[in-house]
Order: sequence, then C-alpha cells, then structure tokens
Amino acid sequence: MQPYLFPYMGYWQLIANSDKFIFFDVVQYNKRSWMNRNRILHPDQPDQFQYIIAPISKHNNGTLIKDIVINNDEKWKDKILGQLTVYKKLKAPFYNDTIELIQRILEQDYQSFLDLSVKSTKMICEHIGIDLKYDLASNIEFDRKMVKSPGDWALAICNKLEVKNYINPYGGYEIFDEKKYNDDGVDIKFLKSKLSPYKQSWRKEFMVGLSIIDVLMFNSRESVVDILKNNFQIMVKKDLEGIH
Repeated sequence: MQPYLFPYMGYWQLIANSDKFIFFDVVQYNKRSWMNRNRILHPDQPDQFQYIIAPISKHNNGTLIKDIVINNDEKWKDKILGQLTVYKKLKAPFYNDTIELIQRILEQDYQSFLDLSVKSTKMICEHIGIDLKYDLASNIEFDRKMVKSPGDWALAICNKLEVKNYINPYGGYEIFDEKKYNDDGVDIKFLKSKLSPYKQSWRKEFMVGLSIIDVLMFNSRESVVDILKNNFQIMVKKDLEGIH
C-alpha cells in the first residue's frame, strides 16, 4: 500500500492480517490522492467532516513518493492538534489516551512524507498492540521488467519475497490479473472492510470511513483490535464483480 496520513480502518486491517506489510513508495506521488490528508469529525456540522493535512512542498511532476518532502514552513502540526479538540468537546471516552499518542507522533521532526507515514504507522501499531513487520518497496530489489501494467507491481514484489499469499484492498481490484498471479504461484485475495458503526458521542448519524484517529477516540484498544481482526471480509475477484 502507498503511505498515508492516519488512514482509515481498512488500511490497518491489512496490516493486522498480514505477515509483512509493504509501503509502496516507488511510484510517482499523486497530489490529488488521499495520501497526505484524511478526515475527522467536523466541530459544528454533524453531517460534515474536516480534513487534517500534512502539507507537501512543491515538487516536479513525476516525483516518486519516497522523495516527497513536507512543507514545514506551515504550522501543520499545531493545526492538526487544534482540529482534534473537536473530540474533547464531544467528550470522546478515549480522548486523553489518543491525543497523547498523536502528540508523541507529531513532536518528532519529519522532512519526508514517507518518514511521517511509516513512523506514525509504527507508533499507532505499538499503541494498540499490533506487531508491524514491514519493508519499503524502494528497499526491495525486485524485477521491474515484470511490471507491464499497474496490477503487476505487487506480483513482482511477491516473486522477489517468495510470497505465496497476497492481500490487497478491494478497491481497484479490476487492475489485477488473477490468473497471472495464480500462474506464478501466488494466491491473490481482496480485503473489504465492513466499517461497522460505533458510537460517535451524541451524534445520531454515524460518519463512516474516517481516520483511525476517530476510531481510537471512541473505542478502547481492545475493541479496536477486535475490529481489526474480525470486521472485514476476504474475497476473491469474482465475488467483487458487481459490488460498488
């Protein structure tokens, strides 16, 4: 998976249910992607959300994810911490525990976005008791000649690591040639998070798919681990066809 900023629950379910997680940092950064931003509850409008953002410095088109630099001229850390006070106002039961975690993450110095994503992921995994075993795609000497289409990147890495089972998020499953994977001895499956509702304070309507920060604010660590381990489906490509 590409590195993200405090991503949604499905990302963490992949981590919790994999023997090794690969940060995919060797393709170009897409400034229109969700990589450097995520969503939390809005302080005033119950049916809306707000973005938390790690600002990215100007860069040339085609710059790889691993080379993307954070714009530290902006006071983005203070802004994020300020935005998270919405959970204090909502009396989120695990506000203190979670805000202390985010403060520890943000008190470190980050130059590259990749560094921020990897370190924050590691610290959140430690916080909830998930053993994160990972590598960076840029550190793996895989055969790039194998990559003929977007779905081939993961297969090339699987072959290098001698992996026999690969799990991908269900979004974008269409790009993967299941037969090509199977012919190379790799069983490919897709994880679809159920994103079941949990109580978001007094708000009547559950806002789905927010940052892991929201999940941590309203759920105990034990409950979060239970969600990570159980609240999803593992599917094959044919089962996903026709699902939107």
